[in-house]
Amino acid sequence: MVKITAFVLLSCLLPTILCWSFIGYLGENCPNARQKMIEDPENRWMIPKCNEDGSYQHLQCFEGDDPDACMCVDRDGSAITLSGYGLNLTTCVCLVAGFKLFIKNHNAEMPKCANGGYFAPLQCSKSTNKCWCVDKYGNVLVPPSTEVRSCDIPLNP
Repeated sequence: MVKITAFVLLSCLLPTILCWSFIGYLGENCPNARQKMIEDPENRWMIPKCNEDGSYQHLQCFEGDDPDACMCVDRDGSAITLSGYGLNLTTCVCLVAGFKLFIKNHNAEMPKCANGGYFAPLQCSKSTNKCWCVDKYGNVLVPPSTEVRSCDIPLNP
């Protein structure tokens, strides 16, 4: 969990500081970058996947079934994470939410992400000392409280 949080913070800082776009063709919209990368025989990077509106899909992966070969990008292609860091991404739900929060407020507390890219069930705020439970999409299931310390579902006897 610490590895993911630290990686998200560093990954969110780099795009902001360096204006880092999708690796391959900096500043290029998705359809143009995709076409150039398909036509480039020297390309060793992933071919970007685009949304219908021409923006980048958040989850970008190399060909194959290895979730560690995936990364998250913003809709403009700015890298949020890179591949190969053991995040085993299958979605970018939590990482994109953290990135957007960071862009709005650099001092904001980042959400905790689980391996795979979804939200971790237990979210806590150091500033309020409150915790709450969320579903994998970040929707609040148990409201913030100083009493919440676990999101484990009790077993029925």
